[in-house]
Amino acid sequence: MDDAALDLAAAVGPFFVLDRWTADAGWRPLSELVERPDVLAERVRAAREMLAERSRVTVDEIEERATASIVFLGLAARLVSPPFACAALADHLPSLSLAALWWQPTVSGPWPLARSASAPTTSHGLDQQVLQPIVAPVLEAFARTFTVSEQVLWGNVASSLAGALTMLRAARPDKADRATELVRDLLASGTLQGTGDLGPPFTRHSCCLFYRVPGAGICGDCVLDEAPTPA
Repeated sequence: MDDAALDLAAAVGPFFVLDRWTADAGWRPLSELVERPDVLAERVRAAREMLAERSRVTVDEIEERATASIVFLGLAARLVSPPFACAALADHLPSLSLAALWWQPTVSGPWPLARSASAPTTSHGLDQQVLQPIVAPVLEAFARTFTVSEQVLWGNVASSLAGALTMLRAARPDKADRATELVRDLLASGTLQGTGDLGPPFTRHSCCLFYRVPGAGICGDCVLDEAPTPA
């Protein structure tokens, strides 16, 4: 059932793909992002260099804390989108765990993620099965390593789910109501309570700090009406 549900999810788009882990394919354990601050530092350093190049400024002008939030936003989207689509499209959550998830370094685009064999889990919903045991430890590692507010980072998770909902509605309008119900319930209670209003349009209750990148502006779902004027 897991494979069938994940295949349905993958058809929505690249953010919904969860590959099957194979040995000697360059996969690295997702748990190292929790256990090794040096790995997180390297990922954020690479992102700062990319943002500096795109913004045509020096790396020192790209704030590390803002970059860490942006990097986590991309990772959060990859962690929540596949199981969310499985729940919406197949009414099934695959058996996932932090220890059975794998990643590959990439400079831009969706993080490549894979899964290996995981012990069967009793379905308790996306919050208890995905957000708390998988997303939360990674989020806490980013918050601890880069001194980013957990409120900001959980807002990133909510924003990721809202983005996944938009993509799923477009790809599978027949499942739009079910997908909307799932996200609405997640925002109303549990870990994501108070992180945003579904709308439409979705509006988060925090800022991902993207505006702090030179020339970036603010995101469409930002709590801010306009980017603050630098001090």
